[in-house]
Amino acid sequence: MKKSNIFAYIELTKLVEELKVAGESGRLKQKLKSQSAYFNIIEPRYFSEGLINEWESVLSVIKQKGAKLSDEGKVVSNAVSNTIDHLSDKECQLLVDKVYSIYDRVKKEFQ
Repeated sequence: MKKSNIFAYIELTKLVEELKVAGESGRLKQKLKSQSAYFNIIEPRYFSEGLINEWESVLSVIKQKGAKLSDEGKVVSNAVSNTIDHLSDKECQLLVDKVYSIYDRVKKEFQ
């Protein structure tokens, strides 16, 4: 079976480290927003076959609202940031739990 790309492992490691700190301080939503670029750079193709669908499901949740546009049609907030603004604290925690779960499985692929 094909392993996930080392890039996905390294970037997920960075993301998880940041989110753990935020979870301890109760500022998960703000930290998710500040780390939102990871959801744009870690593409599903970087994952093993068993994890592609799971990462795609995380992306579909975190991008569901689409970009926020101004009255002139300019992007004010990208899809990830705009969606996070609309998530409850509980929804943020569920999303982070999914990211942790995927990370644990990617990590096992490299051990």
